[in-house]
Amino acid sequence: MLVWLTPSGNRPWVGSTNDNSIWSLIFGYNGFGRLLGNRDGGGGGIPPNSTGMAMASPGGMGGGAPSGGHGPGGTGFGGQTGLFRIFNNDFGPNIAWLLILALASGGLLLWILRKTPRTNRGRAAVIFWMLWLIVHIVIFSMTSGVIHPYYVVVMAPAVAALVGIGVPFLWGSYVRRKSYAWILSMLVGVTAVIAIIILSYASTMTWLMWTVGVLGAIGMIGLLVNLYTPKRWFQNLAIITSVAACMIAPVVYTLSTINVTHTGSIPTAGPNSTAMQGSNNEKSQADSALVQYLLQNQNGATWLVAVDSANESAAIQLTSGQLVMAIGGFNGSDTPLTLEQFKQLVADGKLKYYAASSHGHGGGPNGGNSEITNWIKKNGKVVNYGGSDVTLYELSV
Repeated sequence: MLVWLTPSGNRPWVGSTNDNSIWSLIFGYNGFGRLLGNRDGGGGGIPPNSTGMAMASPGGMGGGAPSGGHGPGGTGFGGQTGLFRIFNNDFGPNIAWLLILALASGGLLLWILRKTPRTNRGRAAVIFWMLWLIVHIVIFSMTSGVIHPYYVVVMAPAVAALVGIGVPFLWGSYVRRKSYAWILSMLVGVTAVIAIIILSYASTMTWLMWTVGVLGAIGMIGLLVNLYTPKRWFQNLAIITSVAACMIAPVVYTLSTINVTHTGSIPTAGPNSTAMQGSNNEKSQADSALVQYLLQNQNGATWLVAVDSANESAAIQLTSGQLVMAIGGFNGSDTPLTLEQFKQLVADGKLKYYAASSHGHGGGPNGGNSEITNWIKKNGKVVNYGGSDVTLYELSV
């Protein structure tokens, strides 16, 4: 509402839109466009490239149809919509390890606390986290527009909270031999099976699959047997194997993910994980010759250089520590400047150079800043900066 009520001349351009409207962003590309797969509404997406993989769209979220590569090694999208999508080879390795345990623990706890006063804080906490988790499961399961596996990281706090709150209640019902005490052993088995399924997607940790399977079977059977013939040592063995069966796979996956060097802005989890290549922001360092030349010839200009998109400006800005203008916003399709405004910045000495990348998006699919880039290429002077990563133009009016 604040953005909408602020005159366009007194606020920044609404990025990832073609009409500078916050409503286009909310109800179009980043709203119903995501949920329903409608690519209209000012999303400024980039058409698929020649290989069939969609190029990156605004916000670090790849554009194109909700299909594409699967598996933990560079997936771009989330697979088919449906009830079990959250467990598939795209989303599963990122969130599903303890998901059933979290939902079942939370559901059981709500049932246990069903007769407590309305002001019971424990029940309120479980309701809060259950709503958090279920809403995201529903939305991610039905989203047919642009979606990526790393989005599910937003579910992690709810999973952690529900497991942390619910498992002690499960254990309490087990040691008190409640009528539903068997649920704990069943959840150990289900969690182990889910882990085995997720591990099978990568096909690189067969040893871990067998380990989880053996530990899960021992833990589940041990907990069931101990309900009827309780023995301290047997119970301790069942506890240790159950905890190990549920936790060893996500812990190993976490460590393996941390130990992988990720590049780009669309990461995934797992031993073979990395960002989707050919997407965006894959370089953290720009051509040193380019940066050195620009710094030596900046001569008080506000912006070190102008480029088509933020994907191209990021490395130069990180390397130089100076302001870099992305005239087309995140992916080059925004139109925050008119040609006359751009020429005025050049005339005022606030901008001296423009770098055209050979792999940049430039100009935008809907006209974008093509007028500006055409003027630059027609009137700018190509300079030799000592490298070949970009074509560098010196600007004058």
